Amino acid sequence: MSSCCRILCLFLLALMLTLFVCSCAVTTGMERPSQIPAYAPGDEQLMSCPRIVGRYADKGEAFTVKGGSVRRVSLFQLLLGDDPANASADDVTVLEPEPDVIDIQFFKDRRSLTSRRFSKYTWGKGWNWDHSVYGQPYYCVNGFLQIDSRAEHHGAQGIGMFVEGKSYLLRKAVDQSLIVLQRESAFGIAVIVPFAAKQDIWFRFPSIEDGVQQQPTLVE
Repeated sequence: MSSCCRILCLFLLALMLTLFVCSCAVTTGMERPSQIPAYAPGDEQLMSCPRIVGRYADKGEAFTVKGGSVRRVSLFQLLLGDDPANASADDVTVLEPEPDVIDIQFFKDRRSLTSRRFSKYTWGKGWNWDHSVYGQPYYCVNGFLQIDSRAEHHGAQGIGMFVEGKSYLLRKAVDQSLIVLQRESAFGIAVIVPFAAKQDIWFRFPSIEDGVQQQPTLVE
């Protein structure tokens, strides 16, 4: 592939990604399947973030946009990926130790398996984001708390290239369950033809109600 073609491909890819980001920033329609309960009351403004503090079952159910049941799913695997050591999680607790910070803790039989910290992204922190302090960034999008997974780049010389990524938008429902919308997108160029694809899957993780909850037993 000549240098001119490479430059053209990179330019077109950058243009598509820019247009996609801009379109996402103004997208407000997120129609949920009938199996997903109504959202808990909250502010629908663009930069508003919901509170998702609570205790939830790690195993939930997935639905397509049209309402078809897809599969049973683990919240741990959804947010943190496959890890056999922690695949047995059955209980998820979301805490808010300080403003704009959430800790998601995973348990098995009320014993701690692991936890992950997320902090609200701001321009001030973004210039010098310290993962050891802030953990992974989250964003506020149309009344949802959004967590982005790492984008994956693929391609081969002479064929094309594409970038795929996933975003997880979290919000509570009126029944106190945790709703997660997974938005998976792919953008790229096949030879010199740009393409784009998107898939949405909805997840519902039931709330665990046990009256006055006892403190979990932490693993030393």
